[in-house]
Amino acid sequence: MNPTRKVPVAAALTALLATVTLAATDTEFWPLHVIDNTSRGADGVKLGDLNNDGLLDLTVGWEEGGVTRVYLHPSPKSATNPWPAATIGKTPKAEDAVFADVNGDGRLDIIASCEGNEQTLYLHLAPAKNDLLHPDRWTQSPLPGSKNMTRWMFVTPATLDFGQDNRKVLIAGSKDPNGTIGYWEIPKKPGDEWTWRPLSDAGWIMSIIPRDMDGDGDTDIYYNDRKGNLRGAWWLENPGSADHRWNKRLIGGQQTELLFSTLSDLDGDGLEDVLATAKDNRIIWWRRLNASGLAWEQREVEYPENAGTAKAVAVGDIDQDGRLDLVVDCEHAIPPKEGVFWYRQSADRPFENWKALPLSGPKGVKFDRIELIDIDRDGDLDVLTCEESHEVEGKRIGLGVIWYENPFGR
Repeated sequence: MNPTRKVPVAAALTALLATVTLAATDTEFWPLHVIDNTSRGADGVKLGDLNNDGLLDLTVGWEEGGVTRVYLHPSPKSATNPWPAATIGKTPKAEDAVFADVNGDGRLDIIASCEGNEQTLYLHLAPAKNDLLHPDRWTQSPLPGSKNMTRWMFVTPATLDFGQDNRKVLIAGSKDPNGTIGYWEIPKKPGDEWTWRPLSDAGWIMSIIPRDMDGDGDTDIYYNDRKGNLRGAWWLENPGSADHRWNKRLIGGQQTELLFSTLSDLDGDGLEDVLATAKDNRIIWWRRLNASGLAWEQREVEYPENAGTAKAVAVGDIDQDGRLDLVVDCEHAIPPKEGVFWYRQSADRPFENWKALPLSGPKGVKFDRIELIDIDRDGDLDVLTCEESHEVEGKRIGLGVIWYENPFGR
């Protein structure tokens, strides 16, 4: 382990850098299961129980294929096979798709975020339960006012509480030109006007997480910005009124390029921390020091030498030992480098002594955000993600929407 080093970020006290090597023999590669590989450029799988059967379904935007799809969980026993799916809309340069009820009918709809030259948020209104796999029963339309505003990257649904005034919104972020983060107020009645409320300029938004960051009982917004003068990990403080200005609070990371983030109480002290991957192949853990959201201690762990470059991180108890572990994936994982692996947390608590362990093996080059869920209902956390650059028969078509089966529940 390298010595402690100082990192010049706001409200950060120290940074502990741990160096790890990806072990080659501690466990076998996890079984890989393909949910869908029939289009190109799968980005950002999101979860929601679309048909109310108690099993989490999926939606994915396919950036290069130019479509958005839904996937119904077939059952734990059938989950290792391709899932029933439907293409619900044409969405060129789709970077993200997410579930939310946008018309108040009690059913989850889907919002797709398109960047490139498309620069539009698309609404996909869901049909009745029995028609979910019939593409022509879904209704697609641009979110009014979103077209040609900016290159939309991500949308996260939330309820923002302003005293007694609770508003259902879609928090949305984009990248330059006209990079921004703000929220669309979902109309209370179908046909009413959508209202856009910008909160901050941005360079390239990567993660948006609604959370009470200062313990005052209302919903703030955590986000991280990847590029430009405004890059870093931030949170926007809910002012208590829709008419007041949201103050920006810096956590750190202005001197590096941050990719995906997650929030988790990694050290079990009762305070939720921030973790983010950094482009220069590290995981940054901002340990919260108190409930105010204004005091953070920065620690770091490097990616192993035989892994690709940093992309996403997720937190969960992978080996069922009662301690939270990390699952991390990569871009540029050119074989024999590994694209998905996990860090086992040691008994002497996090970032003091991490062990990196294999998961995916060398198959897969460019992965995306990670979800940890028990897909096959065997009691452990499986790894759900997308991969878009693996070469098959001389073509970079990608592995598609995939999951890795956790072996610890066997």
